[in-house]
Amino acid sequence: MATLILAAAVAGGCAKFYTQQADKEVYGIVSEKNREEFSRASAFTIQPNPSIEEFLKSREGVAPAQPDGGRSQPYEKPPPAGGPPAATMPPTAGGPPAATPGPGLPVRACHGVALASREVNLPPALPQPSPKAVRLTVADALRVAVRTSREYQTQKETVYLTALTLTFQRYLFDPHPSWTGETLYVNNDLGRQDLRRSRSWDLTSDVGVSQTLADGMMVTGSLGLAALKFLNKELGDTVDSAMLVTVNQPLWRGAGRAVVQENMIQAERNALYAVRTFARFEQTFAVAIASEYTRVLQDRDTVLNEWENYRSLVLNREQAEWLAKAERLPEFQVDQARQDELRAYNRWIVTRESYTNALDAFKITLGIPVTTEIMLDPKELERLTSAGLQQPEAQLEDATQQAMATRLDLKNTRDGVADADRKIKVAENGLAGDVDLVASIGYQSQPGPPQSAQLRFNRGNYSVGLNISMPVDRLQERNALRQTQISRQAVGRALDLAQDDVILQVRRALRQLAQARESYEIQKRSLELAERRVESTQLLLQAGRASQRDVLDSQQALVEARNALTSALVEHSIAVLQFQRDVGTLAVNEEGQIHGWVLTDGGR
Repeated sequence: MATLILAAAVAGGCAKFYTQQADKEVYGIVSEKNREEFSRASAFTIQPNPSIEEFLKSREGVAPAQPDGGRSQPYEKPPPAGGPPAATMPPTAGGPPAATPGPGLPVRACHGVALASREVNLPPALPQPSPKAVRLTVADALRVAVRTSREYQTQKETVYLTALTLTFQRYLFDPHPSWTGETLYVNNDLGRQDLRRSRSWDLTSDVGVSQTLADGMMVTGSLGLAALKFLNKELGDTVDSAMLVTVNQPLWRGAGRAVVQENMIQAERNALYAVRTFARFEQTFAVAIASEYTRVLQDRDTVLNEWENYRSLVLNREQAEWLAKAERLPEFQVDQARQDELRAYNRWIVTRESYTNALDAFKITLGIPVTTEIMLDPKELERLTSAGLQQPEAQLEDATQQAMATRLDLKNTRDGVADADRKIKVAENGLAGDVDLVASIGYQSQPGPPQSAQLRFNRGNYSVGLNISMPVDRLQERNALRQTQISRQAVGRALDLAQDDVILQVRRALRQLAQARESYEIQKRSLELAERRVESTQLLLQAGRASQRDVLDSQQALVEARNALTSALVEHSIAVLQFQRDVGTLAVNEEGQIHGWVLTDGGR
């Protein structure tokens, strides 16, 4: 049992050593390729980041006092005994639950409508986070994502495995030492005439080294030692040694550095491609995280807009009922107000649920448990608004040329053409015959008595010659050549398609930028008009010059304008990032921060 435990401990130690050795070599290759492509060596590891829990804990307790971004937060009525939570309680039979304002309470304006500052019997506008909720800015979300995202980790492991393949190709051109040995105890019968038995130890050992040179020459050397130690002293001992060196040099098929090193050259280029692909992934990943973050904030803002729209419609309905009692408004118009109030309440419930689902989905994108309670910083939308529209100054022709020169995925496709050309030359070499120069030299120790392990270098054995195999059967090689030729044509078409795709993406991104900017300006004017329309229709209704439908339509137009403005702001911000991504100029650091963007560390 002790032996087994010792063996397991040794094996475990060896496994750890080899793992560390592989990591060191692979990380060195990744740094080498980063310096080659980007003139910098970024930190790279596939080890899970153990500090993510500490990072999240360091963000706990910093949630703002008003998680709805400063808008008034209604009183949350405790749920009734045995009933559902207040946040999910449906409207009462006469409409959504609402309390009557108490006497003497102050009145404030909301969208041009007087609102009573009172405690209302309504659930909160948004799900309320606990004090332990983790507030994440966009910069925080990007830091978390590069640590915990499953997709991000998979991409890093792909880079690692590609570089690991290169380590083996490099190893094939390194010296390969070897050492073998054998120890035997032999107990033999000496024969019928001698009743004794011979007892001996047979010891053999062989030390060697082999190496493949860059031009294909294979050099192998070995030194062997054999010793026979008799325990019967009268039988004597024997010791033999031998040294052998062999050389094999291809002269036709398989000759030349380009052919011999093809697999290693391709592995080197694959490692470079993997580093480029990962850098390109970092760009698209950062844009995806930032886009989803801002869209979740947009959903949040929509919930608040629907909430305030509902509260305004509650007052509209109360005002309509007062006017009906004064016989200044028909009853059917009061019913219209009640119906729109119910619709607004339902829209708020639906958007609230949609926002909650989007927030949970964002947790999965980040790679954190869905049960982790987070909240996004509502001030990020305020920062976007304060910064204004950041319109890149770029002409179509300049942007297209920039993309053709800097897009990393296009570089990989372009270099793939050179790979295909190289493979054709290798396949053509495979049609040649086998002509190998072979040579060997060997030395042995002195045979017979007296025995000595000393090699006799003046009595060596030498041989030199050619191994020849003419190319009389090359069907497999012929097919391989044709396959590489066809693959070259396919790679050329793929390059043409990739270039067209890049041009299309840049043109589309520029058009999207222009559209988003124009849409934002339109929505700003639309919101101003909607606010004035609400105010004017309220006054006209009280003067008897407008109907309740006019008021309800203006209120609906207002909430739609508010939602559309937020949407336009978010879409323009995303369009800017997508444009930089499609041109290939988006700069992302190791923490996922987007350089120069207003919502990340590089822009603040």
